[in-house]
Amino acid sequence: MIINHGVRGSVPTSQQNNILFGGNTPCVEIRTQKYQLIFDCGSGFTKVNLSNDLETILFISHFHHDHIQGLAFNNHFSSMKKKITITSAHSNKIDTYNILMNYYISPYFPVNFFEIIRKFKFLEFDQVTSDYKDLNIKSIDLNHPGNSYGYSITNNNKKFCYLLDNEYEDFQEKKIVKFCNDSHTVIWDGMYLDSELSDKKGWGHSSIEHGVILADKINVKNFLISHHSPSRSDKELKNIQKTFINKKVKFASENNIMEF
Repeated sequence: MIINHGVRGSVPTSQQNNILFGGNTPCVEIRTQKYQLIFDCGSGFTKVNLSNDLETILFISHFHHDHIQGLAFNNHFSSMKKKITITSAHSNKIDTYNILMNYYISPYFPVNFFEIIRKFKFLEFDQVTSDYKDLNIKSIDLNHPGNSYGYSITNNNKKFCYLLDNEYEDFQEKKIVKFCNDSHTVIWDGMYLDSELSDKKGWGHSSIEHGVILADKINVKNFLISHHSPSRSDKELKNIQKTFINKKVKFASENNIMEF
């Protein structure tokens, strides 16, 4: 199953007008018979029920605040009897550890989180792809300030793609279509509308319309628009979705469980 625990971009929001789709920043969980796979640990990570029965792997796309700000706030660490594997195509395991450690230490955090919570194992991304061949893990470099990476997982003949924080350019089309083709579910960065892009050049995000166009070119069952703008209300999202002709395009909403 696929669970969206966080679908908002940039900053968590808690307002009456976005309760339907949710206000937590990015975190997506996939559960298979053997694995608990987590993509990013924004504030939505606080809701992940960390499993003692499944092997848990956390994939980090990049290290901007909204993608790592929830790591220290999951209440299940105290009951965990295993370690979580953390990996990123963005950086090697030492840099990944150091970036997260420096984020969760003074002056940005009241305690040294990784000294207190010793529940993590850092692995090189290449090692993870080699060790877990049954998951067929791949990555794609995205267009984002400071770089960001998307991921695909293929398990039991079903493919999942996670592509947040990408400023779409036409030259990416062929590469993205190839990477995402024949997917069960693709999660796409649709933070902006086309009409908003001129003021956001270089911010590292795509438009909803980009996603709708790409979904027509990709063989995919579910194309989920995510990383919603923190200012986008439930009413606005619902009205935008009504204009779509392509019915496989949907807006990601928190706590929605999809089969995988």
